Amino acid sequence: MRVFRLNINGIKRNIVCDPEETLANVLRNQLGLTGTKVGCGTGQCGACSVLIDGKVVRSCVKKMKSIPDNTEIVTIEGIGTPDNLHPIQQAWIVHGAAQCGFCSPGFIVSAKGLLDQNPNPTREEVRDWFQRHRNACRCTGYVQLVDAVMDAARILRGEITMEDIAFKMPEDGRLLGTKYPRPDALAKVTGTCDYGHDLVLKLPENTLHMAMVNAKVSHANILSVDISEAEKMPGVHKIITAADLEGKNVMAFSFMAMPNNKNDGRDRPVLCDKKVFQYGDPIALVCADTEEQARAAAEKVKVEYELLPAYMSGPEAAAPDAMEIHPGVPNVHFELPVIKGEETGPIMEKAPYVVEGEFYVQRQPHLILEPEVGFAYIDDEGVLTVHTKSLVLALPHIVISLTLGLPPEKVRIIMNPVGASFGYKLTPNPEVYMAVGTYITGRPVALHYDYAQQTYYTGKRAPMNTYAKLAADKDGKLIALEHDVLIDHGA
Repeated sequence: MRVFRLNINGIKRNIVCDPEETLANVLRNQLGLTGTKVGCGTGQCGACSVLIDGKVVRSCVKKMKSIPDNTEIVTIEGIGTPDNLHPIQQAWIVHGAAQCGFCSPGFIVSAKGLLDQNPNPTREEVRDWFQRHRNACRCTGYVQLVDAVMDAARILRGEITMEDIAFKMPEDGRLLGTKYPRPDALAKVTGTCDYGHDLVLKLPENTLHMAMVNAKVSHANILSVDISEAEKMPGVHKIITAADLEGKNVMAFSFMAMPNNKNDGRDRPVLCDKKVFQYGDPIALVCADTEEQARAAAEKVKVEYELLPAYMSGPEAAAPDAMEIHPGVPNVHFELPVIKGEETGPIMEKAPYVVEGEFYVQRQPHLILEPEVGFAYIDDEGVLTVHTKSLVLALPHIVISLTLGLPPEKVRIIMNPVGASFGYKLTPNPEVYMAVGTYITGRPVALHYDYAQQTYYTGKRAPMNTYAKLAADKDGKLIALEHDVLIDHGA
């Protein structure tokens, strides 16, 4: 440990910490300055940007040992407050630059670093600055961000005032088609909006932190799971396996099964004990006093496998000789033919123009900035409560209720501010793991993915193999279409 003497947001502080710790963790965990967000954790997204002696620095990879005494550090909290906004923050609100808002503090800090050096940038210089400092946004498309910086620069140069750019309600009182500010924009641009991990840092001391033991193979029978060494690791309170969920180890998606689906929605266990169906399947949940202790213990869980054929694409899994991944359920478990008009064969034979081709669209992670995070606890009314981000709050509510056999009124889902989703949060699996942790331990349980886990273990846009054949008459009018799409939803 070492004492660091730093000036943070104009206040001189003596900070005792491990020199190997990151500045982001010290700001967030020790000083409570949670306006600095951590997204990727590898210095690639810019959500954690701060100013160090006037230079934009990504704090998630900045080690404390590299920061000299008397260094001046500015975070979003030192730029403006809800009662005293900086022009950049005001412009951010006016131009709708804070949408999900998770990236906003980092962008605003970065923009201040730019305008302190260059008070009259061009639009191209603003874009180049953000690119060079690796500030990433998944919501806006960047136009609003550049607009905000340009207006803020005009205010700082004295050409216009903050009042000049403030939203003015139309005389007819309409909102549609206007730039009426988002209700939560003020909190997002000042760093006072608490996202999931910000809330985790404010949970009671008896909160347990969960780490998942995920399969590192794509398809296998599980021969044994040995948790004996992991149980002896520091801080470990409980390691949950399928044995702890006897009678409840089914991820209850049956209510979502389509009428002509050959899958009944009850083929996936909460925790795998007999078989691994896909890479990353959860086998155990480690609950410990800290996230670091939980992750360290998860590495000590030993799983013995009997490897099975790994099908790495839709066509491989759909091949006639492929074994069933879920026993009793065909790998091609859902077919939806759509047939309209005449038979296409004769039309194709006579048509003067026919084109055909095969196409592939790859699997796409949604690449949101805020990794998966949430927590669960039993409230003072005995209700199992889960705080999470979701596209459909009813979905985790129903799945948790059915999985654990709890009456619906004994489960509550509360929405956290969402650091983007773009579709991936249609899968409620993490909420089930949090709920299971609290259900079994009786204590608050938090789950926080790092960005590698976010990329590997969350829902994706499915890859598609497509064959298409089109026929046209002599005038180019389309007269027939054959279109076959294989959607690979994984296992």
